[in-house]
Amino acid sequence: MQKFKFKLDGLLKVREFKEKRLKIELGEILTQIQNTKDDITRLTNNIKETYESQEKFLADPSSGDMVKFFPRFIEAKKADIKNKENLLYALEKKFDEKQKELGIARGEVKVIENLKEKKSSEHKKKVEKKFQENVDELVQIRRLLKETKS
Repeated sequence: MQKFKFKLDGLLKVREFKEKRLKIELGEILTQIQNTKDDITRLTNNIKETYESQEKFLADPSSGDMVKFFPRFIEAKKADIKNKENLLYALEKKFDEKQKELGIARGEVKVIENLKEKKSSEHKKKVEKKFQENVDELVQIRRLLKETKS
């Protein structure tokens, strides 16, 4: 009997590879999103620590140049946070786009897999039918041989 051979196996493999590649890209984007969130948290903590340091510093007698440092440092950190938030927004948008692409890729793979399953079951039915026909033919030949011998 013939072994089942699906003609679109190559296409199925290409589509599955595309799906895996998109999953990897999604994972990388998620990592970038988490790193950016961690950076924002770290910068926010830096600002809190700076305010605490400023309060301690102002409690002691100090020079005017050092007093100017704290607001500039805080402004720089706030600007960094704003940049990170913009980056986070862009990454989340990119993540949503990749999720849509992944959904489409999954759909394409699923269509081909369903077609493969359908063709496989058709082939199996043909093989079983052919086998049954051969068995029936052999049974008829046996009957004819028995009838001719009697």
